[in-house]
Amino acid sequence: MADFPRTAFILGAGLGTRLRPLTERTPKPLLPIGGRPMVERAMQRLFAAGTRRFIINTHHAAEAWTAAFPEGRWREAEVLLVHEPELLETGGGLANVAPLLGPEDRDLVIWNGDILCSCDIAAAAAHHRANRAEATLVVREDGPNANVRITDEGDVTDLRDRLGSADRPYQYTGVCVVTAEFARGVPLRKESLVEHFLRRVSEARGSVQGFLDRSEEWHDLGTAEEYAAVRARLERPARGSLDVSAAAALHGCLPVEGGAVLKGGSGRRFHRVRTAAGEPAVLCVYDDSRPENLGYGAICSALRGAGINAPAVLAEDREAGTLLLEDLGGTDLWTLAQQPAFPWSAFADAVEQAARLHRDGPAATAGVTLMEPFGEGLYRWERQYFLENATGRRKPDQAVLREAESLAAELSAQPSVTLHRDLQSQNVMVRDGRAWLIDLQGLRLGCAAYDFASLAFDPYLTRPDMQLWRVDLEDHAREASGWKGSRDEFTRLLHTAAAQRLMQACGAYGFLGRAKGRTEYLAHLPQGLRNLSVAAGVAGRRRLAAFAAELAEEAVRPR
Repeated sequence: MADFPRTAFILGAGLGTRLRPLTERTPKPLLPIGGRPMVERAMQRLFAAGTRRFIINTHHAAEAWTAAFPEGRWREAEVLLVHEPELLETGGGLANVAPLLGPEDRDLVIWNGDILCSCDIAAAAAHHRANRAEATLVVREDGPNANVRITDEGDVTDLRDRLGSADRPYQYTGVCVVTAEFARGVPLRKESLVEHFLRRVSEARGSVQGFLDRSEEWHDLGTAEEYAAVRARLERPARGSLDVSAAAALHGCLPVEGGAVLKGGSGRRFHRVRTAAGEPAVLCVYDDSRPENLGYGAICSALRGAGINAPAVLAEDREAGTLLLEDLGGTDLWTLAQQPAFPWSAFADAVEQAARLHRDGPAATAGVTLMEPFGEGLYRWERQYFLENATGRRKPDQAVLREAESLAAELSAQPSVTLHRDLQSQNVMVRDGRAWLIDLQGLRLGCAAYDFASLAFDPYLTRPDMQLWRVDLEDHAREASGWKGSRDEFTRLLHTAAAQRLMQACGAYGFLGRAKGRTEYLAHLPQGLRNLSVAAGVAGRRRLAAFAAELAEEAVRPR
């Protein structure tokens, strides 16, 4: 912020009596949080906004302040320590440093050094200047001492209920912005700054105003217990950063011998563990790289509660990014499909589970945050993903593009249900002859045919008889879904959905293989393109079908 106050006054002279014995030799603002003095959190926020000079008053354990800033610098900012042999309180402390303000110091930020606050201080300073206040108090709607009275127009009318105002009360955060003139007007005597605020409120209404802070973080660390609790929370490792042993220990589990690692991706790691009772479980460690990772646990619990075959959630720690799930074993549909006999009963049950998800999912997930529903925006993204990552140097002509674009309108005209969105053979486990849906974090609303097509046209399934079984899967999907139209209408819809889905899948193979260096995914691209050609042809998109067939031939040629 170009005109943000150059100077900030940090109140650091308190005795910290409520946090003894922690503060016997250390001023409270210098107590560590996350390996650095807590005051640096305020300095970081102020520095980012534009502060380049910090004035800090000291009294108790002043030598600790000198040791913390021995060169009088913090990053590229000056740090000026002003010692108070006799404690002057907040008002006297401000009056004592006011002569240090120069002609360039139009305004001054005041920040209690023992306050942790994530407020938008730049916005507060802009509000202060725009409203031409002498002082602007940063306040919150709730707090233990909500006694700053403010009108709907933003004028402070009372503090500590001293003036009898009936305006709405707010909590003062310990952060404010004042003009240099206001600071110079505070009397140099042992007195709280609140007294001068009250004088100005009484003398000139509107001179002191409020700025509402709606940020997540605000702590006035008043007790050793509160300090310990806040420190424990803020010092927790970043979500998903724990190694498997630490993550397992968080839930009282041990990794299985050898540390078997299961398949994972998109910011997730999976490990087999054993609980304290000796039962097998699957530990998922997830980070923030994909927003849907945080929803996996809630979705599984909601679907399992509705009787849909999803893994049971045994425990979750969202802050650490750990999720303990029921172990469904190591057999998925893809594994079974490698055998000579096609595992029809398992595939049929997967279709039935998908149909149940479509039917019962909306009620089961009411109140659960799902991903963006299918619509023109998401369909457009899938098309573009395909064009950017799966077509190489070949550019489709306008006829191909029109046919690809037309898929979205046909799918959007269908009713919306809860979709798995990635219902391929490796995302369906088989236990005791039943199909179980996993990787459910992408759940969203869309056309039911998208899921059925994802399974029937899965590029991972390369059996020579797959095209015949695909007909049976189509018939079973039509029956399980309760389709009311004709067989031909369902066939067209299924193949339309398959063409749309396969553009997304082929785009993913190309992106992961070329952009991310995971070349094993490129091996699936030819089959994905061949499936796209078949699906587009049956769906009446012949130019798209021909284009996909040409790309498939190129994909298998030696380079």
